[in-house]
Amino acid sequence: MKSSYICNCKHYDFFNKDFLYWENRIVTSDEKSIIKYIEKQNYKKKLKILHIGVGNSYAYEKLNANHTITGITISKGEIKKSQLYNDQNYIVHYCDKMSINFREIFSKFKFDIIIDNNLKSYSCCQKSFEFMFQNFVKVLNNNGIIISNKNGMNWVKKLKPKISFNFKNSFHHKMREIDGNIENIFSMEEASKISNKFSLKLILDNDVVIFSK
Repeated sequence: MKSSYICNCKHYDFFNKDFLYWENRIVTSDEKSIIKYIEKQNYKKKLKILHIGVGNSYAYEKLNANHTITGITISKGEIKKSQLYNDQNYIVHYCDKMSINFREIFSKFKFDIIIDNNLKSYSCCQKSFEFMFQNFVKVLNNNGIIISNKNGMNWVKKLKPKISFNFKNSFHHKMREIDGNIENIFSMEEASKISNKFSLKLILDNDVVIFSK
């Protein structure tokens, strides 16, 4: 599936090969803090959660007993990992969150929580980032939240395709992280401006950052 965008920036289509990324890597402390925040809220009802960039599916493992998890990723490897759980309710879509495809895939969905530890980290430009954020807000239920982490918001990288080798996978395709745009540091000042622009309430809980609808 080829993604389309509202900007003219260069984008790689990673789905034409079995690109590996985070599916076999250890979960970050940032993501752990987000999951712990959700767990300690002790929600009384089953929530619908959208996880942006499912990685090794840690969020699913920790939250699926009480909530319904849906995910997106640009890594075919992460999709294959998610399918190993054999849970028909855990669907991970191939989708770049910056693309128009996100709006098309989730046009009839509503979520209570959107998890995205790297809200702006991989953005190609400000225009696409704000388009993405607008789409997040559109698929949020009333009183829904977008949840991130300060450390992840300060992470800036770009992804490029790479052919790599190890004894487990032999020659294989993977996503290579290179230095990204310094403009993609998502400061608390910008977070406040984005919150105001989309009529959200900005909440801080230690390093966890919440945008509440």
